[in-house]
Amino acid sequence: MQSSPFNRRLAWFILLQFLSLPLVGYALGGATGMPWLWNLLTPVWVFVVFPLIDTRVGLDTRNPPPALEPALTVEPGYRLLALAALPAHALLLLWGGPAFVALAGESPMAAAGLGLSVGIVGGAIGITYAHELIHKPTPLERNAGGLLLALVAYGGFKVEHVFGHHVDVATPRDTSTARLGQSAYAFLLRAMVVNPLRAWQLAGERLQARGLPPWHWRNEMYLWHGLTLLLATAMWAWLGIAGLVFFVMQALVAITLLELVNYIEHYGLLRGRRPDGSYERVTPRHSWNDSHRLSNLVLLNLQRHSDHHAHAARRYQILRHHDDAPQLPTGYASLVLLALVPPLWRRLMDPRVAAWKAAAAA
Repeated sequence: MQSSPFNRRLAWFILLQFLSLPLVGYALGGATGMPWLWNLLTPVWVFVVFPLIDTRVGLDTRNPPPALEPALTVEPGYRLLALAALPAHALLLLWGGPAFVALAGESPMAAAGLGLSVGIVGGAIGITYAHELIHKPTPLERNAGGLLLALVAYGGFKVEHVFGHHVDVATPRDTSTARLGQSAYAFLLRAMVVNPLRAWQLAGERLQARGLPPWHWRNEMYLWHGLTLLLATAMWAWLGIAGLVFFVMQALVAITLLELVNYIEHYGLLRGRRPDGSYERVTPRHSWNDSHRLSNLVLLNLQRHSDHHAHAARRYQILRHHDDAPQLPTGYASLVLLALVPPLWRRLMDPRVAAWKAAAAA
């Protein structure tokens, strides 16, 4: 087994811990008679307790030795970790639906807390792991990523993210690059309306490049949205309207969390324009970077986003920290809460964007 700064065993432990949070909260709520309180365990842990621990543990800026990268790339254990999210999240939804329905009849607040918790796990684990998978070359991984996204009703992300965002990142054309001064709320509204439509457009353009009409049955958007519709219908048939509410709620929470992370990852960063009107090549300078150790273990090194955009096919276990990339002050979880308070967000981040621009101009 090859050595890597990414501790796979610890990552498995943290993954299982995050997946178990809604179940633990539900169990403690039943045991104490306070389900309205304990079903908030997940958001409190994810956005308060874990970031404090993550900050205490600190940064890990080590990079894998270049000589070991080929062996680390093909080591199957890392691939299995990413793939494990699909059955795990599917089982969480199968458990969460009946649990939500049971709570809804007793305490709507407790049920809402459970739906919020499952949605947070769907955003933090489901979509993050799907993001890793949809960039990979094997059909197994790409399709597993698409299935994970279908579980949270955001299958279009598989198309828009790879063929839209990664092409246009850090330009005004990209709806997943937040403008300097743009609030998280304005960004969310634009992204959640425009990005799904853009996914259909891009999927159609890919078919046209193969000589097929954009609405051909091979358009993969039919598959991912069809699966989401099938899942939603099955939840309704199985558990009634409350089951459908649960499915929609967890999906909306997961999508919102994803887009808030997108907001953080590229806020205020734009590529330079060449004399011919084209944009400079994407480099690690065009995405915010963070190397807090524990949160990167949870997120499969997603916070090493600078290297990911410079080398999109690179597997998470060999993503690199870049000292010359713009650095976030802390991990994503803390910044998600801060982004929801625009004056505090701008006070923290706008000076960092200004410093980035000054360094680029020097």
